[in-house]
Amino acid sequence: MKKIKNILIIGLGSIGERHLKIIKELRPEININLLRRKESKVNNLEKLANKIFYDIKEALKENLDAVIISSPSSMHTNQAKNFLDLNIPLFIEKPISYNLEDCLKFKRLAEKKNTLILIGYVLRYSKILNEYKKLIREDIFGRHLYIDIKCSSFLPDWRKNIDYRNSVSSKNSLGGGVLLELSHELDYANWLFGPFLELKAIRNNTKQLEIDVEDIVKIIAINKNKCLINIHLDFNSKIPKRYCCLNGSKGFIKLDFIQNKITSKLNTEKEIKSQKIESNHNEMYINQMKHFFNCIEQDTKPAISIEESAEIMRMIDICKSSPLN
Repeated sequence: MKKIKNILIIGLGSIGERHLKIIKELRPEININLLRRKESKVNNLEKLANKIFYDIKEALKENLDAVIISSPSSMHTNQAKNFLDLNIPLFIEKPISYNLEDCLKFKRLAEKKNTLILIGYVLRYSKILNEYKKLIREDIFGRHLYIDIKCSSFLPDWRKNIDYRNSVSSKNSLGGGVLLELSHELDYANWLFGPFLELKAIRNNTKQLEIDVEDIVKIIAINKNKCLINIHLDFNSKIPKRYCCLNGSKGFIKLDFIQNKITSKLNTEKEIKSQKIESNHNEMYINQMKHFFNCIEQDTKPAISIEESAEIMRMIDICKSSPLN
């Protein structure tokens, strides 16, 4: 069995920090290398790394067993290409790229090389989402009529001690905006209810946040079973909301990510049932990293393929074809 000895993390923003801490806790024997820009601010977590590189050519000289790419999405594929010829397993943070054309070019190249690649749509490893999936697959709620999905938050509250206007999320050139940053919702919508036969969107920049990307998007889609899916994404809400509600011919079932709760009611019942799912936010990230390691060491099939991530980019591309109001 192959054992991971050396790993490289590219980018040490908030998600890179999380991966670094998780690997150090899960597998302290692994040598962790970092690839950073020379102009990057000093980060206290650098001390957890064995080596720090500022040149990708130098990092390539290491005997790497895996690479984690947690840089801005506009850099993902160019960085990933450096490791394809060496057949080094790759974990690429979502989204795989910042536009569909770039994504498809990389997909074709990666398929020729047959490199192990996992895309970081972390909600797939969420305990509550997997429980929700199991319940809706029981088919007790009848024919799916419509789905209501919402992810609302306030961008300035996302990262402490950082001016949000200078963050990846706020800049079009780095792959910002709600469509790319909140594409977790598109991924799990497609996973649970796709594929979608038709999809339309309205994008808006309210100017409230002083950023050059969309901060609100409304998406309407329909699947092969004629079920309508409504997805709302925004950066403007000071009261966070994140949920998915399936409305069926025999009742409804709602997943609330913030309250870690699933509520449901059949039309024949008088009261709403409520189920609390105990889990912490970091658990899904730990499960995700364990899965990546299993893909490398035990030949487990990656849970999220390039094909699936390319479908999410196709959805985003359709949404971006609508004018930014």
